[in-house]
Amino acid sequence: MKIHFQQQLNEELLRSEKRRIIIVISIALFMLCYRLLAGNFFAIDNDTQRIHSFSSVSVFPFVIILFEFLSLCYINKRIKSKRKKIPLVGQYLNTAFEICIPAFIMLIVAKQFPTYNILKSPALSVYFIFIILSTLRLDFFLSFFCGLLSAVSYFILYFFVYHHFDFNDAGRAIILLIGGIAAGLVANQIRIGINKSVKETEKRHRVENLFGQQISIEVAEKILENNGEIESKRMRVAVMFIDIRNFTNFATMRSPEEVVQFQNAFFSLVSNAVAKHGGIVNQFLGDGCMVTFGAPVALNNPALNALEAAIGINQKLKDEIKAGNIAETTIGIGIHAGDAVTGNIGTDSRQQYSVTGKCVIIAARVEQLNKEFNSQILITDEVFNHAEPGMVINTQLLGKINLKGFEEPYILHKVA
Repeated sequence: MKIHFQQQLNEELLRSEKRRIIIVISIALFMLCYRLLAGNFFAIDNDTQRIHSFSSVSVFPFVIILFEFLSLCYINKRIKSKRKKIPLVGQYLNTAFEICIPAFIMLIVAKQFPTYNILKSPALSVYFIFIILSTLRLDFFLSFFCGLLSAVSYFILYFFVYHHFDFNDAGRAIILLIGGIAAGLVANQIRIGINKSVKETEKRHRVENLFGQQISIEVAEKILENNGEIESKRMRVAVMFIDIRNFTNFATMRSPEEVVQFQNAFFSLVSNAVAKHGGIVNQFLGDGCMVTFGAPVALNNPALNALEAAIGINQKLKDEIKAGNIAETTIGIGIHAGDAVTGNIGTDSRQQYSVTGKCVIIAARVEQLNKEFNSQILITDEVFNHAEPGMVINTQLLGKINLKGFEEPYILHKVA
């Protein structure tokens, strides 16, 4: 899980860096167009003359665009090849280069026009642009480094070029540094949010790998609350076995493709009805399946949920057969309620959710009796007594019936 989580995070960091580069290129293009159209972005007024530093300043957006374009190609290559994130050293060098370019250009302008204070022009705002965009790198220390390097560049230009650095100048440098810290804090919060999102996705993947598409959204959410861990424990459940009558004869008379199509349609119908009532399909068999209500998430009345799902499956099947969506089919359903041991069984590399106990065996035996009683749904007295207060059930009492493997007879009810 940790390896896959790190891969996803690295991919997100690459995409975030790509967005940052595209924004930088867009801003550089805007600066270039503005300079070409306005002609006075870095204009210098000197009482009697107006001097334009076009040749020096225009180099800056060109260099930035070229550098960021090469960086964009590099990022795209890493994304396509699904490689790891950019090396940390490379990110710091990239930041240093981006900050040093405007500092170098402003140094050239300052040398060309010593009477003009370039640091009081809009050029200084370039630092803030890079500091703000550093948040997209999702790294506090990179944003802090960006702010620190901007403050140091400002100090060097003022002190060594203009030989002046007073309280106000120190305040501007500190603001640049604080801006880097603030951007780093924002980046850190964004990264925490992404981490949580990716971890939640990982949890969902773990649940999907464990249960496939057998559980409802509500059940999945409750399992995720426990980080996908299912400990073995005794729970009150209702177990349902469903069998497709004469499936062997059906399969031998049709092509494998037709059999698979029929199975997909039938099990889809069953899964939807089961999920609607908070159950899970534990096992898909060729001619049937085992369903559990009340585990891994406890239900107030698993017997009632199971019976409602069984009646819904039987009715929906009739509707689908009548509509011509499913071939003529009869089924047998057996339900029993009782205690069972539930939880994951298996090895560290492969686990399966299991429900075991006498309750499971009884439900299987009850289902087999549908052939004898020419019925579709049979339930034990335990299911009837728990479900009856919650719904009006028209059943036929079959009395005490001996089940294979059990000395004590069980009272059965015919629902359909």
